[in-house]
Amino acid sequence: MQIFFMNKYNFILILILSIFTRAEAIETTIKGFIPGAENLEIRLMTYSDQITYTKEILEREIIDTNGYFFLTFDLKETIVSYLDIEFYSSGLFIEPGGTYEIVCDSVSITNQYRPFYQKQELAIEIIVEPEPGLNKLISEFNSSFNNFILENFDAVYKKRKRSLITSYEKEIKQKYSTVENEYFQNYITYKIASVDLAASSTKKPELFKKYFYKKRVLYNNTEYMNFFNQYFEQFLTAQTKSISRADLNAAINYQKSYTALTDTLGKDTLLRHEVIRELVLLKGLKELYYNPDYWQPYIIDILKQVSESSKFPEHRLIARNIIKSLTKLKKGTTSPEFKLLSLQGDSVSLSDLYDKPVYLSFITTWSYGCLAEMKLMTDLYSRYKGQINFITVFLDNNIDIVKKYVKEKGYEWTFLYNGNDYDLLKDYDIKTFPLFVLINNKGEIFQYPAYKPSEIIESSFKSLIDRK
Repeated sequence: MQIFFMNKYNFILILILSIFTRAEAIETTIKGFIPGAENLEIRLMTYSDQITYTKEILEREIIDTNGYFFLTFDLKETIVSYLDIEFYSSGLFIEPGGTYEIVCDSVSITNQYRPFYQKQELAIEIIVEPEPGLNKLISEFNSSFNNFILENFDAVYKKRKRSLITSYEKEIKQKYSTVENEYFQNYITYKIASVDLAASSTKKPELFKKYFYKKRVLYNNTEYMNFFNQYFEQFLTAQTKSISRADLNAAINYQKSYTALTDTLGKDTLLRHEVIRELVLLKGLKELYYNPDYWQPYIIDILKQVSESSKFPEHRLIARNIIKSLTKLKKGTTSPEFKLLSLQGDSVSLSDLYDKPVYLSFITTWSYGCLAEMKLMTDLYSRYKGQINFITVFLDNNIDIVKKYVKEKGYEWTFLYNGNDYDLLKDYDIKTFPLFVLINNKGEIFQYPAYKPSEIIESSFKSLIDRK
């Protein structure tokens, strides 16, 4: 293996560059017209990080009665974002200080089925964006890149002809040589790098030198992070001369130490750079979590050490996001709080119901499976209502349909209406109906997803009641 050393002066230079390239946040605007989406919420989403691909909301607003919206927010760096309306979504690259104006064909969001888990493309047209037109440039390049792959798939991926990649890269760099946009130039470089990796899997040290050595980590560039994730996929479990399974086992399962683990990774000459090494460590811990050779609580402990002690704020955030993604809705974790309206118009908070364990269900009136489970719930409620709080949240679009259904059936437990609470769907990872959750009287997840009334939920009830 070829060795690449990074002396302290090179590291200091990169650290200084990373500090001074963190610009102040600048007000940025997106406005537009989306007929058919009147009075609905539009959310501007982006990735909190691109190791976990956790999404966060940058801004949200209710589209006015004429279909117009206006989003204003502060932005530090160029990012990829997503405009989400119900189950529609569209990607948009945005730059700090830019003003963007979009128009969209009429959308239809009258479907009461509300398939939250089936994203559909929101076909937008960008009619105003800052020069040089980053979205147009990326779209144009992606089209060229896809054509190159289609025409040369066998030669690149099977015969591994790197000369074709080199020629294409030279051609593209020449074509866009006058474009002074750092994000776009890096986007090109690292999208081509992913193909270079596929064609040069036995020459990884050479690729490391070309794409990572003495280069700043581009946390918000989608193609950089895509290449990073491909290059370091299962890096900790790969059998290398430098990092042994015994060393990993000792650092994680016995020492339970972030320091010991970074020292172990530092034995690999590719990971002498502190920033890269710690980022690889984070990605590796996420991958090792479900490996039976390593104890999950110790992995979480090490991630907590990174989240509290890392000198790099991006890594502290990534560590927190990994912990959340690995422990979300797991037994013993705090159930996500919410406040919704009952069918009578009263405000109800989940935490108000912890005088007893809670059997929480998410349903719709259009699903036969949901309605069948509700029939069976009647018997459970009559026998356990003194020991369990039964809460059903409807996810329909039309509250009048919900009220009519409950009245006709004569159900007596607590019913809530979700309306357009996107956060609730995200917090409980609702992708199928019905979904049941069992929560203890401390507000902790006891079972997710919980058994349905048609299954063996009573055994879970009894186990939970006995623990009170």
